[in-house]
Amino acid sequence: MGNIWAPLAKAIAATGTDRHVDCLIDLIGADIDHDLVTVTRYSTTQTPEFVKHRRFSDEMVQRYLETYYVFDPFYASWRRERRLGIMPLKRLADDEAKRGQYIAGFLAQSEICDEVGIMLADGGDWCLGIFLDRSTAPFKDAEITLLDERLPVFQELHALDIKARGSDFSRTSGVTGPGASPQQQPSIPDSLWPELSLRERGLVRLILAGHPTANIADRLGITVGTVKNHRRRIYEKLDITTERELFLQFFQHRSSGT
Repeated sequence: MGNIWAPLAKAIAATGTDRHVDCLIDLIGADIDHDLVTVTRYSTTQTPEFVKHRRFSDEMVQRYLETYYVFDPFYASWRRERRLGIMPLKRLADDEAKRGQYIAGFLAQSEICDEVGIMLADGGDWCLGIFLDRSTAPFKDAEITLLDERLPVFQELHALDIKARGSDFSRTSGVTGPGASPQQQPSIPDSLWPELSLRERGLVRLILAGHPTANIADRLGITVGTVKNHRRRIYEKLDITTERELFLQFFQHRSSGT
């Protein structure tokens, strides 16, 4: 417990400054052993934004933003439930997820065996996920319990930072690369899905950019039911049944370079 006081003092002093996230990372990881840190923002209506990382690969950041974010169970959980707090990977990782692209692909390539997310409200429909990652040993239940006990402190510090900065502040204004801009929509090559109409291709671009059905309806000026009907016809044309398969076809086509 003695390790926590100096990082806590620095975190309090850093609220409302550019040092806030770094000092919050120092506080969260003060006496929780970890090998690296990643920080991501999630929205229920837009693609994730990568904020910063420590001892992590820039190449893997790029891969996440280009490909793996759609398989991220933390992103899926935020879009589905908007749950905040301490979220260990093991609470989200069912058998399918363990074999899937995020754990078997992204984490394996990143040499990460376990991670725990500290999910904090970040304004609007956004949350900030600060992830402690380990390369060799999973996090223990006692460590998760300790983070749960300290969560109110993390939440209050982050709320103070948001209040101090005002509504015009952008936490990822300096972030570049695919997926960093929440307005970015993936380009669909002409050779992919020629059976789709121009309107259907426009709807697919919104799906690939991470927009849920209700948001697509608002953007296109149509009803949620109409969006669902368009989705069903698109899936029938492509001989698929899920959004996941749509993403897989898109990424496989791009990887093949055709």
